[in-house]
Amino acid sequence: MSFIFNPLTNWFSKQFFHHRSMAGYFEPVIQIFKPSWRDGYYRANVQSVTYIANKTVSIELKVESRWPTHKAGQHIELTIEINGRLVTRVFTIASSPNQAMHEGVIRLVIKQHDVGAFTPFLSRLTVNSWVNISKPKGTFLLPQSNAVTFFAAGSGITPFIAMLHQALHDEIPPIHLVYYAKPNEHLLVAELASLRNRLANFTFTLLSRSTDGDVAAKLPEFIGSQWLVCGPQDFYKTIKNYADTHQQSIESEHFSLVDLHTQGDEKAHFQVDHGGIKFTADNQQPLLAQFQANKINVPYGCGMGICHQCQCVKKKGVVRDIRNGKLSDYGEELIQLCVSQVVSDVEFKA
Repeated sequence: MSFIFNPLTNWFSKQFFHHRSMAGYFEPVIQIFKPSWRDGYYRANVQSVTYIANKTVSIELKVESRWPTHKAGQHIELTIEINGRLVTRVFTIASSPNQAMHEGVIRLVIKQHDVGAFTPFLSRLTVNSWVNISKPKGTFLLPQSNAVTFFAAGSGITPFIAMLHQALHDEIPPIHLVYYAKPNEHLLVAELASLRNRLANFTFTLLSRSTDGDVAAKLPEFIGSQWLVCGPQDFYKTIKNYADTHQQSIESEHFSLVDLHTQGDEKAHFQVDHGGIKFTADNQQPLLAQFQANKINVPYGCGMGICHQCQCVKKKGVVRDIRNGKLSDYGEELIQLCVSQVVSDVEFKA
């Protein structure tokens, strides 16, 4: 494939077919022979879809041999087709690099929501169906330290599960996990118990705010260890504020809502990342005009949303369609630059 689709053919594709690569232009043909093959992605085959708790699903994926093995704590972008369009979300890998290297399998543990554009559709995945994944990303990794404290809330347990499974094969410092969830809603408890039995340096405590109080009251006893935090924004902020006050070392992977600015009459600025080229854009002008002002060469035609020549792939972030005010999804989506304005930080494929 790399021999056929070289830089010269990719340049030709951008100039005449408005695709970033010739492979992307021939994508529908390639998919006849390789289902779900997409330019710039990795394929993964669904091995199992199992409900492990109320509204929580465990998905095992067989990855391509060319997929670069992750490090424990990293995440991937998972892309599935929903009602004819590709939708992407980010999830932490909840299995060890050792399993990926020897079995070619990774696991995702995902909390489903009753409404939404992604997780309600995970139940439609079937064994031997195909999805797309990105390469592993992120720097939330187990540090080299004398002692480590994990603080997890809800589905924030997933990176720590991966780290603990990898610890079966590596030397680790003493680790204590403080795990908050609603009563009877802690995930993977039997797995944690098994890991505690196999790892001499690992202990954990299961807590609930309703019965054990806020995490802030638990923090003083862990001063001096290296803190790793994964959970919702409020949970993270509580721990971060305490750590800053007490000069405590902390690393985090926290969930937060996208900071949207949807009032079109009030000017705001956001960062745009186009394949590593970054600039600041406002929410008043169409993106195409701001790309051109920053001398970033992108295909375009009519400039009115009719010819679709300025289509590009938004990887993450939210834009507004100036024709109808509709907001895009946060994940990966094909948009038109000439009729889109930013309402959050955005990232595009080059």
